[in-house]
Amino acid sequence: MHKIAAELRHRELTQEIYNIGDEVAEYIEHLIESIADWDPELARECLEEFSEIIEDARADSRRAVGELLGLRQALTSGVRAGTLSASASPGNQLPEPELLDARALEAAHPISSSPIVVRELAAALNGRTENVTEHLEGLVDWVLDQTEAVAHHLDAVSLPHLYARVGRHVTAAAEGWLHTVADAHPVYARTMRGANPPAFLVERARVDAVVARVAAKRARDRGAAS
Repeated sequence: MHKIAAELRHRELTQEIYNIGDEVAEYIEHLIESIADWDPELARECLEEFSEIIEDARADSRRAVGELLGLRQALTSGVRAGTLSASASPGNQLPEPELLDARALEAAHPISSSPIVVRELAAALNGRTENVTEHLEGLVDWVLDQTEAVAHHLDAVSLPHLYARVGRHVTAAAEGWLHTVADAHPVYARTMRGANPPAFLVERARVDAVVARVAAKRARDRGAAS
């Protein structure tokens, strides 16, 4: 491959690495917004979408990193090598968060009163929900941090393995919230729902409206031409 073409492809693939991490982070944020709005149905839909994104991210990152390794070797080796320099080892990176699941949520925010006191129940369920959303926000930071490290230094971490671990963490936290909050206390969850409408739904509605308008205009244009 010509040096200039190789360097252009290298930049494209490096940007693709960032884009993959951004997409994984974005779908975690969708899940955060659905849980912050106490919407179990939307949370389940977001979790399904996230699982698909994780599978795509693992496959796409494996391909991109493999091609980048070959390009970097070609551009940094030999007397007539390109100007690309080998990246230094990454500095301090965020540690992997501890697993947060249903058992951990119940231990951190127990409901022990019998009979249950409403005030204590509300405090526990609110605490579990805040715990999960904060944990997922930490996972967003971890994904972006690890992805950036790989973009600079391909040996920093295996992205396919990273995204598999992210999938386990996110699924455990989301299912933990569903099990210990939304499913265990549906009446309370329904009373809390709607306080924090997910911003990503507003954006989806806006995009859908634009797509519908474009499709309607094309249909009108085709009708006028026929």
